[in-house]
Amino acid sequence: MKQTALPQNVKGLNAVVLIIMAIVTLDSIEPWTAWNGDPTSPGYGWNRFSYFTIQSNFIAMVTYLIAAVAIFRNKQLGEWFRFLRAGAVLYMMVTGIVFAVLLRNTQLDPDHFSWSNFILHEFGPFFITVWWLLWPSRKLITSGKAFYLLIFPFLWVIYTFIRASITGWYPYPFLDPETAGGTAGVMTYVCGLTIFFVVLCQLLAWISRARENNNTLY
Repeated sequence: MKQTALPQNVKGLNAVVLIIMAIVTLDSIEPWTAWNGDPTSPGYGWNRFSYFTIQSNFIAMVTYLIAAVAIFRNKQLGEWFRFLRAGAVLYMMVTGIVFAVLLRNTQLDPDHFSWSNFILHEFGPFFITVWWLLWPSRKLITSGKAFYLLIFPFLWVIYTFIRASITGWYPYPFLDPETAGGTAGVMTYVCGLTIFFVVLCQLLAWISRARENNNTLY
């Protein structure tokens, strides 16, 4: 798909919006407060950084900043960036959908409006998906290489269960045998999410082929 290159002032506005979104995302994560408050709270200390939601938003934030710098420098990014960006889109989409389907009305869903919760679980996934669709990547991602996007979730699952075996803490109720119906229940959720990841990564690969744009910097 060939598109006309955007005017530089439009690209500059795009970069400014990306930087603002990166700042808003970091402010919503509030990493500087992780060791404040009640040590028994779910988001205290390293627990906060062990949530898939938080790690996905960190990846998205880095993606925004790299893209913004490329725009300001008017310099094309390497092909590696299409995988980072597609990965950020995939992880944020899963974050938003899983929150809406599995985590509504749980202890992870505040009983009042929370700006941070809104940004991390709702607006963030919406924003990065729309950005990816409006300003598609310069090069496509093949169906085969789309499986590279699953490396991070795979490693996160391994990390989560190893850490849980040491601390007894699970970031999400559907990963905790005590609340998910035992080991069989956990495996059912994990298998279901694995299939969901595979389907979504292939969908993103198909969209990338349809939306390939050689005029972008990333």
